[in-house]
Amino acid sequence: MLLGDMRYAEPGDELEEGLLLRSLETVVTEERQRRYHEAAEIPPELFGDTADLSILANDTIRAMRYLKRTPMDGLHAGQRMEQLAPVRLGEPLTLRGRVTRLRQSAKGRFASTSFVVEDSRGTARARGELHYFRVNVGARVEAGGTGARFERDGWTEVSRKTLTPQRVADYSSEFPDYRVHFDPEVAATVGLRAPVAQGLMSFTWMMQAVAGRGLPERFALSATFRRPIFWDEEIEVLLRGAELAVVGANGCLRSSGALELSPSPAM
Repeated sequence: MLLGDMRYAEPGDELEEGLLLRSLETVVTEERQRRYHEAAEIPPELFGDTADLSILANDTIRAMRYLKRTPMDGLHAGQRMEQLAPVRLGEPLTLRGRVTRLRQSAKGRFASTSFVVEDSRGTARARGELHYFRVNVGARVEAGGTGARFERDGWTEVSRKTLTPQRVADYSSEFPDYRVHFDPEVAATVGLRAPVAQGLMSFTWMMQAVAGRGLPERFALSATFRRPIFWDEEIEVLLRGAELAVVGANGCLRSSGALELSPSPAM
């Protein structure tokens, strides 16, 4: 769709770098944040009246949802969120996004989108980057194997998580059409032994680690989702300086993250 000199991504169209996304109106209410935190086993008082950036990260997925073609279209590979100023619970917000990067591979296409989160005055309060993989029809997802055991020297355990089908489903309750998080048959069609948690569940656990040390006024958190986390696993969240790691009970790294304090204003 054209609007002046701007071009918008539309359902069924091929993505192109520079295409704009439809804007998304959102708000992180106390109840909404509580639902996410209960599913991720986050203490309800940890964030006070401040919105957890990981919930705004879920909004970047919501902003992309109208372009999704299949249950496995847009597998989440990584996320970065930058807080420019704290967002309070209940504040009305608008997300504006743009396709920034595309790269083809044998099984599909890697894509990146960038977002700005604005308040009702049009002031940017947060920025985000969503990195995902659009799987070709008929391609199967590799679960990544067990991988090498994570070297724990110098790392401190922040929390332990016990996933259950109910917790994974509750975390993904805003995405009922993303059946890979709910339905064993859908997961099996792409080579997964069971439904998997959203990558952003790892991001929420990392935000818990950041908040546990006191939320900075301005910071950025980035994460790479390296291997699936199944809905029946036990997970450790580890911290070393500004680095974060989510590790399975078998010692395999599932997600890695990095905290940036006072990041550069440029995105």
